[in-house]
Amino acid sequence: MGLFKSLFGGGDKSPPTAAPESPKDLHMGDMLKMEFAEQALVSGQTLKVSEQFFYDISPIENSKVVSIMSGAEQRVLISTSNVNPDRPLEVSVAILPEKVFELFKRQQFVAIFDEPDNTNHRLQRKAKAGELNELDGFIASSYYQERTNEAYRSQKDCRNNTLGESDWLGFDYKLMVSDDRQHAIRIEIYDGGRTDVYLIAYLALSKVEEYFPA
Repeated sequence: MGLFKSLFGGGDKSPPTAAPESPKDLHMGDMLKMEFAEQALVSGQTLKVSEQFFYDISPIENSKVVSIMSGAEQRVLISTSNVNPDRPLEVSVAILPEKVFELFKRQQFVAIFDEPDNTNHRLQRKAKAGELNELDGFIASSYYQERTNEAYRSQKDCRNNTLGESDWLGFDYKLMVSDDRQHAIRIEIYDGGRTDVYLIAYLALSKVEEYFPA
């Protein structure tokens, strides 16, 4: 089944020309209409691709396309993932350090960095964290560390082009995944100490109701 219902929706509407079959085929200016979802931030929203980044994370994720979407109350990132085959639509939001420690125990989170050789880290949500409105649906109760490795990111499109070494920015990549594999936390650590943290929800492709090409 393709990503966008409008491609197969019947009726008198013709499907868009050269419509993408997954988020990895999105381009600047494309728009998506989301169905109702537990993730309040994107539920029923129309989102537009405003920026894109390209990742080389592993041999099976060597041209991962991450589209930054405008249209919600804060920026949303959409991409394709193989973490959960039944939920390949990856939707994520960035959170600041102070929000991280509102959600998770500081000691558990810091241990991920202080003990880099330990790949058995567990992370639990604070019992009193409560529901945080815009983050509803993006947080699981507990996570385990599934991956830690060096990865690369570029602002240049690598889908049909071979990029040079200087086009890539290296960083340390860590992925914490929930036990039911419906949520994750992506951590990107760059030279100089900059650390980006993203809360991820994995959704079915059918959560995209319509597609509007640029």
